[in-house]
Amino acid sequence: MTNRETQDFASELDAEWLEMQGGVRDAMVYVLTEGLARVTEKSPVADPSTWKNPRPHVGGFFRANWLLSIGNPTDDTTESLGAFAGRNSGSIASFAASQGFPMIYLQNNLPYALRLENGWSKQAPSGVLAMTVAELEQIWSGMSEP
Repeated sequence: MTNRETQDFASELDAEWLEMQGGVRDAMVYVLTEGLARVTEKSPVADPSTWKNPRPHVGGFFRANWLLSIGNPTDDTTESLGAFAGRNSGSIASFAASQGFPMIYLQNNLPYALRLENGWSKQAPSGVLAMTVAELEQIWSGMSEP
């Protein structure tokens, strides 16, 4: 093999490696975005009509507090009921495009989040996160099959 052929071969390998990384990155962004959407969708919202002692309440804080952090976990919470999930999923895509494959945390830091995950809500008796993780494992497995 000549020096030129070796350089051409190395360039082809580099191009294929970059293409493969892009495909894995795209799959990762899809799975993470899907995971965030699914936990948000499954999250119970307060329904005072089912309570023994109803009181005035605005629901949706648990749903709004699914937070993604990149690189390190966060202790944050939000009082906003807006489209927090959409802002998070956009940050996944932009970070993954520039930084590769970071550690990404999906968490809900509200004091009652663990109780809800452990079946405290009649709206989500099987929790939210464990079910979503199982679904994402199936999605990821399906992506890797030929």
